[in-house]
Amino acid sequence: MIAPGLSLNKRTILDKTQLTELAERFLSGTATEKEIALLHEWYDTADKEEIELVFAPEPETAEAVGKRLFGGLQLVIQEERRETRHRRIALTRRWIAAASVIFVIVFAGKYFWDAERSPKPEPGVARVTKPGNDLPPGSNKARLLLGDGSVIDLADAKNGTIRHAAGAWIEKKDGQLIYDFSKGEKASGGGDGSKGADGSREGDGSRGAEASEMNTIQTPRGGQYEVILADGTKVWLNSASSLSYPTTFTGKNRQVLLKGEAYFEVAEDKNKPFKVSVGDVQVEVLGTHFDVMAYEDENAINTTLLAGAVRVTAKGSAARVLAAGQEASMDRSSGSLSMNEVDAEEAVAWKDGFFDFEGVSIETVMRQLARWYDVDVEYEGKTDKHFRGMISRSSNVSEVFKMLELTGEVHFSTEGKKIIVKP
Repeated sequence: MIAPGLSLNKRTILDKTQLTELAERFLSGTATEKEIALLHEWYDTADKEEIELVFAPEPETAEAVGKRLFGGLQLVIQEERRETRHRRIALTRRWIAAASVIFVIVFAGKYFWDAERSPKPEPGVARVTKPGNDLPPGSNKARLLLGDGSVIDLADAKNGTIRHAAGAWIEKKDGQLIYDFSKGEKASGGGDGSKGADGSREGDGSRGAEASEMNTIQTPRGGQYEVILADGTKVWLNSASSLSYPTTFTGKNRQVLLKGEAYFEVAEDKNKPFKVSVGDVQVEVLGTHFDVMAYEDENAINTTLLAGAVRVTAKGSAARVLAAGQEASMDRSSGSLSMNEVDAEEAVAWKDGFFDFEGVSIETVMRQLARWYDVDVEYEGKTDKHFRGMISRSSNVSEVFKMLELTGEVHFSTEGKKIIVKP
């Protein structure tokens, strides 16, 4: 419990023992609300040097403290995954930075660990290879290709209306591209849901065929972007990806084409299914939240469902209907389509600003890093170990390498934008 006389009205002075005990109780889930508030208050006002000083281990206790903190954080993460998405992300964002500092100092980086064996019991300081040129994380960058062939660099465009095309006002707002029909409806006296002259309904993103054109948004390596389509569907585009779509949805279906990876929150319309085409795979929904990962350098095309229901079809395979928490995977080499129960949150961690690795190879890790940091990867030697862990996508590449190197299983060096991976 909090020692008598401690106050939250002004910054409380806590010694190393008190802070360590508070951290342990928080991670084990036994802290009171006042203790949690006190710990948050201290962390929000402490600088990096103070955090490192407080949690720097004494030789005789480093192993024991490290094991308790490490095990406790695993329990917290597992519990958070059972609760709502927003609570999980809020808590993880606050403590991911603190936990990484604690692990680097206290337990030699066991935040990333080998999935096939227990962590090494020996405490100590890992030898980290400092990259020759540090690289910043990716950011909101994309190009918009319009139906007339013109191209707009969204990174250079200012917020506000950037184009009026095929009946839509295309607006940019802080990493978001929005297709807005409300301006035109107000100007013409519409917007009340009445039918237009072509028989389409005003205000739902559906116009006559003559008013529609295909647009494509492309993100480079090191880029990401969000698009709100004409029907209100929200799409988050990951790095090295593209999405092609009409400015207005006409006909019986809402059809889009995807390359790379995107997360969709589809606006419900029971009379007009939403379809995503990815090579030989097609995903059909009425209204739901799901992720499609279809990078050409990955062995499979994965569709992961978070809410609702989708039907996934692949050339030469029977269609599969997914429920929340399931994933359909089409093997690129065989064309076979399989369905599995998965942790859906892991598949969309990128959208919430994290890398989330669950027992994956170093090659899988590096493919994700290469796309986000816009680097090329070479391997000298091979490691068969697998990695688990979570780290912020807002970290510089050197910070990610440091966390991985602390496992003792892999090391990195850089030459410009080339990363060399060694066991």
